[in-house]
Amino acid sequence: MLQNYLKIAVRVLWRNKLFSSVNILSLSLSMAVGVILFTFVKANHDTDHFHPRLNQIVRILTQETNAAEQTKWATAPLPLAPQMDSISFVEKTVRVRLAGKHNLQTEGGDVPVDIKFSEPSFFDVFGFKLLTGNAQRLAHSANTLFLTEKAAEKIFGNANALGKTVRFEKLGAYTVEGIIQDPPLETHLPMEAMLSMNAAEMLEKRGAIPEASQNWADFKSAALYARLTSADNMGQLHATLQNYARKSDKGKLQFLAQPLEDITPRNKDIKNDHHAGVDWAGIKTQLFLILSLTLLSAFNYISLALARAFSRAREVGIRKTVGATREQIIGQFLMESTLVSLLAMMFTVPCVEILMHHIPDMDVAFTWDTTLALGLLTYAVITGLVAGAFPSWLLSAFEPIQVLRKMKNVKLFRGVAVYKALVVFQFSVTIMLMVFFVILADYERRNNATISSIMTPDVLTLDLKGERYGNLQNEIRQISQVETTLATNWYYDAFKTGSSTARLHDKTLKIKYVSIDPKTIETEGIRLKSGQNFPKDMPRHVEQYVLVNEAAATLLASEPETLVGQNLLLDSASVQVIGIMPDQVFDEPIPLIYRYLPNEVTSLVIKIKPGSERAVTQVIQSLWENHFPEKTASIQNLKDLYSGEGSRERIGFFGFFALVVMLIAALGILGIASYSVEVRTKELGIRKVMGASSARLVWTVTRDFVMLILMAGLVGVPAGLFCGDLLRKEMGPHVDVSFLNTSIGFALVALVGLLTVLSQTIRAAQIEPVRVLKAE
Repeated sequence: MLQNYLKIAVRVLWRNKLFSSVNILSLSLSMAVGVILFTFVKANHDTDHFHPRLNQIVRILTQETNAAEQTKWATAPLPLAPQMDSISFVEKTVRVRLAGKHNLQTEGGDVPVDIKFSEPSFFDVFGFKLLTGNAQRLAHSANTLFLTEKAAEKIFGNANALGKTVRFEKLGAYTVEGIIQDPPLETHLPMEAMLSMNAAEMLEKRGAIPEASQNWADFKSAALYARLTSADNMGQLHATLQNYARKSDKGKLQFLAQPLEDITPRNKDIKNDHHAGVDWAGIKTQLFLILSLTLLSAFNYISLALARAFSRAREVGIRKTVGATREQIIGQFLMESTLVSLLAMMFTVPCVEILMHHIPDMDVAFTWDTTLALGLLTYAVITGLVAGAFPSWLLSAFEPIQVLRKMKNVKLFRGVAVYKALVVFQFSVTIMLMVFFVILADYERRNNATISSIMTPDVLTLDLKGERYGNLQNEIRQISQVETTLATNWYYDAFKTGSSTARLHDKTLKIKYVSIDPKTIETEGIRLKSGQNFPKDMPRHVEQYVLVNEAAATLLASEPETLVGQNLLLDSASVQVIGIMPDQVFDEPIPLIYRYLPNEVTSLVIKIKPGSERAVTQVIQSLWENHFPEKTASIQNLKDLYSGEGSRERIGFFGFFALVVMLIAALGILGIASYSVEVRTKELGIRKVMGASSARLVWTVTRDFVMLILMAGLVGVPAGLFCGDLLRKEMGPHVDVSFLNTSIGFALVALVGLLTVLSQTIRAAQIEPVRVLKAE
């Protein structure tokens, strides 16, 4: 029976190639996002499942108790390790010190690398494997470095990393003596480089890292693991750990054992557990989204299946006449929908690969295994069954006499309100995304144009990396090709501004601020509108004075000139406004407060003579090395930095996503439009006999869909404006949340929707009354 179902399904799909192609494309686009979410869920479930004897590995937690609260930490003090070594049923312990990211210095600039300190037992307890090298080197050498495969490729490319010496900022030089195989699954212990515990102890003595090796109070920077002789020893270990409880400055420290396989899903009550994946609430949310996408993709299939119902009605009548039962008819249609879903899954996989490359910070790989294949197969089958359930139930209910005598009188379904609501919902989401996309694209276009018109190519930026810049800046000023230098944390970039609460008398406002050097005004040749520049003897540690631009002065005072000399309460500090700066050259000025906050200055902006970039860069690198030999100078051309590559990526991602959603919505409305023409053919035939023009007939069918799109606009446009307003609050007032941008976003969606509808409703003008009404 199933074989016959399959044969007929293949023939039907092949005979209706256009219908099949549209259905497969629609389902594949909708299912692609569901597959990505499923991949996240599976990756979270499989975390750390590559370790051998997984049920015998535990992580030691620290429970900190004080008078106010009790807190669990995913970390533990390193001095606890020798205590655990003495426990008879503990086979091995592993100390892992979490060092975070450190810059590795290369000729091309700094490369941030995630470092962990550990010992040889790391490779005995866990399933991490060394491709080359000897784990015992971690016990005998303080300058041994192991790199993961990905880290070695990131740093050295295709060159052999073994034997190479590298230098980390503040940590010194190390020799690569081993390569760690990249783990086959996700892990709560991600790393790129491993140094020895001996190296950590030497760095502690030098003061390069905090002392933790013998410090019971420092339990937040290291993790402690153990492998038990048997999983049955877990309860005994809990009891034994109670003997090692200690008093702390704030209360009491107790230690607990957590099975490694219980780390994921993440427990929200355990702090400092940054890579444990999502918690159960996140998993439920992802499963709900997968279900929602399945229903939306099923809706598109249903609408298209119903559009073809009349061409299948006679087939159903004939099959019932020759003895087919309703269950057999249902089975046939379910087989067709499931086959469409399985074919869609074949196209879904390449769609997933494309989408994953456009998702920012996407670090979960799509790799095939038995579980994933079975999961995707199950997902496809469920989607097919859900999509085919309603059409198969409806079409199988046709009575042979009814469909063979007066097929045009068959009413497929009367309650189209649900489907209209879904069309409105799909188009509302599409309009919201498109309005936001247009606002974002307009902001990026205008911002890049403004920066390009203001900024010359002869400007460099030097990342200060938290170092004091005074002496370095003076030396850079002495370079003959350097015209001026500017110390700031902002240069035509809305993301680099801070935000403060400014209070003046009874007025309280949130205003952006930037940190500048007191010498900025004279260096840039800026003429203040009123007031004076920062005094030359400005203290570094106490903020006393600020400057404001014209836009900020207008907001704070009805007569801006009177603001000079008045005191502002800026957050919790009282400062005096001593001058008013001219507004920056933007289409709409951004209210700004100019503050002297040396600790927030992040870069030097260096204006140079044309054609001298290479020579100046080399001199600055030499000066930097003299001042900060442990760090690498990071110098970039400022115009290249704002060339728009990042903005193009943002626009491309949002545009692609909005296009996919629009295409899915268009395919959804396609079937409803086709069905509407089919069920109204008799009415349209009568209207044509009565003298209705072709245009009038098309409008008669189309106007209902125009109303649906307008209703979607009533929801989608305000939602898009809300998203645009959030962008405006983040980027500044030059984000244009205007009627023009809103209209463009709505018009794009409405045009696509109307063209999709017209592709079906235009058939109303081609109706021949004789054919339609001859059976009457």
